[in-house]
Amino acid sequence: MIKAKEQSELIVNQTKLNSRHSELLANQTELNTEYLQPQLILNYHHIHHEKTFYKSTQLEPKPVKIKDSNLTIDEKRLLYISRLKSAKLFEEMGNYPWNLKSNSAYDRCENPSISVIITLYNYSEYIYECLESVAQTDLANIPGGIEVLVIDDCSTDNSANLVAEYLQQSQLPICLVSKWFNTGLADARNVGLRLSRSPYIFILDADNWIYPNCLSVLYKAIKSSQHAAVYGEIQRFDHQTRQEINRISCYDWDIHKLVKQPYIDAMALFDKNILLKLGGYSTELIEYGWFGWDDYDLWLKIAQSNYSCKLVPTVLSYYRVHSESMIHTTNKYALNIAKYFCHKFRNLANKYYNSDMWFGFPKSEIYLELNLSPQQNQTNFILQELQYAYAQIAAMESSKFWKLRNQWFKVKRILGLAKDIEVH
Repeated sequence: MIKAKEQSELIVNQTKLNSRHSELLANQTELNTEYLQPQLILNYHHIHHEKTFYKSTQLEPKPVKIKDSNLTIDEKRLLYISRLKSAKLFEEMGNYPWNLKSNSAYDRCENPSISVIITLYNYSEYIYECLESVAQTDLANIPGGIEVLVIDDCSTDNSANLVAEYLQQSQLPICLVSKWFNTGLADARNVGLRLSRSPYIFILDADNWIYPNCLSVLYKAIKSSQHAAVYGEIQRFDHQTRQEINRISCYDWDIHKLVKQPYIDAMALFDKNILLKLGGYSTELIEYGWFGWDDYDLWLKIAQSNYSCKLVPTVLSYYRVHSESMIHTTNKYALNIAKYFCHKFRNLANKYYNSDMWFGFPKSEIYLELNLSPQQNQTNFILQELQYAYAQIAAMESSKFWKLRNQWFKVKRILGLAKDIEVH
């Protein structure tokens, strides 16, 4: 049972979080003005079906720039959550919140074997070297060739323009996907996953690069097996000095090792169908921390679903270490993410209960930080999720997005386009 004092503290914290949610949502007037207010006036007499409604909204395909440079990390996290909801709402209304720009090589490449998904956000300094490395790929053993999807997550620098210029001059099949909402790494990768036309997906960040034989070696390995993914060793190097630091992703697939700590990077070749079955990359992690654990989460989902992966023991790519690397912020939330993983991947945690480490931390440190016994651990996570859920519901119901959603449902009800929809 939850003690009265604990209940009181939960209510106080929930009230504070609700209040801060409302403040942050109120600060998004630019987003509301840009997209939603022009669409609130609906002509009931001229709406006969959903396609007419979508056409009548006249959405402008242009990214929203949120001025959040003075916000704290926690405030930025709440804004990311809100933008994720906004993007989802647009898709529910039948509008994909991104623009596409491709070259003729991409248009001709109808059945590629590999889709290289490059996520891009304010990496104008690195994107050219990244694209050039992919352009040097040896295609001799890759029937159908490759395609490149650059997912620009609303960059505020010249990154997207550089890609647009590059694809016009390149023989490499490239499609630039310009998102309307800055929703973060996991969602950007999921957009690339949805738009890909290949059976296999290679994940690449815009500040890294690959060797010419990288894709062909991994393609051969995954085609000759039933693995969900194959990965090669990665050489880390210092951006300033160009000196090699160490290697990562250099150990064989080992679920026990994976539960203890992350040891495989995002750069790998995946079976797309399996990724889709697993739901792609998890966007809810931003609710518990910061970006950067998305790849670890995916490897854990693969393991918990009893799929296997394989190491190709040779260096196939390079990982750039620089001051803008996301890992510097990610580490601040590592323990909180580890606690969440104890709940999300409890089947794996239970299987390796005797392990001295869970998800990057000593098991004793996770329990100590929670101030709980192992038996109380699951109850604590349920309380945290309930608290967060109440806050999210309060924030959504006070937002214009929620009001627009309900208004649209009312219209659908009047027109007989939807049944059994409850509108609050």
